[in-house]
Amino acid sequence: MGSNWEWSYRKGRDDRMKQEVDARMHNMPFDPRKIPLHSHCGTMQSYFNKGWQSVRAIDIQLRVDGQQSYKNAREALKKRFGESNGN
Repeated sequence: MGSNWEWSYRKGRDDRMKQEVDARMHNMPFDPRKIPLHSHCGTMQSYFNKGWQSVRAIDIQLRVDGQQSYKNAREALKKRFGESNGN
């Protein structure tokens, strides 16, 4: 597999994770069957599609849970110590 093909595969996977996690975090609908156009090159698009379709429900749930844990920790710290300098 060429490095560009690997990049397209990873890009498909990363794009789906980002879009689906964002949709879940904002209680928005998400249809994984609507794969976006990545390239007019059939081979590159094919690898993007494979990456997009490689994402499983557990991948999404772990990412959502991780972001929820982060948000909960930030809120707890904010309550305990007040606003931080970084926000």
